[in-house]
Amino acid sequence: MARKAQQSGKRRVFNLLRAEGVISRAALSQRCNLTRPAVSAIVEELVRDGFVLEAGRGDSTGGKPPILLRIAPGGRCAIGIDLGDDYLIRGVLCDCACNVLSSAQLEYSNDFSNILDVTGELVDLLGAQAPENSLVGVGVAVSGVVDTVKNKVTGATTLDIAEHDLAAELEKHCALPVTLERRPNAAALAEALFGAGKNYESIVYLTSGRGVGAGIFIDGEIFRGRYGTAGEIGLLRLPGGGRVEENARPSALAAEFSRRKGGECSFSGFLTAYRQGDPDAAELANANAEQLAFAAETAANLFDHEAIILGGRALEFGTLWFNRFKEMVENNSAARAAGGKIVVERSFFGSSGVAVGGAQVVLDRLIK
Repeated sequence: MARKAQQSGKRRVFNLLRAEGVISRAALSQRCNLTRPAVSAIVEELVRDGFVLEAGRGDSTGGKPPILLRIAPGGRCAIGIDLGDDYLIRGVLCDCACNVLSSAQLEYSNDFSNILDVTGELVDLLGAQAPENSLVGVGVAVSGVVDTVKNKVTGATTLDIAEHDLAAELEKHCALPVTLERRPNAAALAEALFGAGKNYESIVYLTSGRGVGAGIFIDGEIFRGRYGTAGEIGLLRLPGGGRVEENARPSALAAEFSRRKGGECSFSGFLTAYRQGDPDAAELANANAEQLAFAAETAANLFDHEAIILGGRALEFGTLWFNRFKEMVENNSAARAAGGKIVVERSFFGSSGVAVGGAQVVLDRLIK
């Protein structure tokens, strides 16, 4: 997987090892555009520091079989927290090779004190499962805008976490470094390194849930923008009026379906009606595909990236809905007019991607 030219050789080797799982020194040298002695020196350092180990010998191509390398399972671990669901805070314990060693989830109420207590309890539960001396930090992926320089949530419309120093307070509890990130950014990182986007240099991860947002990954890095708001695609105004988020998030679909039917209906009930062929549900679902496709096309035309990775609850509509979304995005992007193509993929990680990405935000910073 190609990586940004400005990255250090050590980081390029580390990232390729993480992405490939098992690889030889010769392949690392070729694909990272580094000399064999340079790769050997980097690998020696990574082995010494407990990041990498030898994994036996590969197949011979005529000479001595190459020694294969892999990320040391459990050598370095981080806890990833997904703070964005209406009812649950989810967490995983994850290593540098994206092995999920443990997972858990706890109910919470939407006030800062309870969010802090429940997140701390979740960190304790997961941390107890970590191999000795392996745990390096906690990555919390939140619904909101994050200033990654100050490591603070600067805006959150659905959770009581803005204007509170979540990272500092959680660090007091767990005595570990805590890193904050936007949920779509965390999921984009997981997909880019290990999931549906790992074969592309640039992706946009698009999700719908409590809101609609995007994570942008270009040339080996999350793109956050000047104020940390890059990817707030739900704020786009639709041609017919209103913003993408106001129209396309699951709660908006359920509310409009309830209005049409004259009774209260959840998103799950709406999905059931859609799958059973209800015409109102079908009309709303098709409009939802068009709205999210509009957001995806706008991103594609602005960033000219290789792939759109779709995650979130929109995937629950199923194959027909996804194919409609995919066709609209592929047919209406500027890349098509230039003889190219924007690839549209489903999320590999699904609902676990945000928490996995939270852990990888921490682990991705270990090697500079």
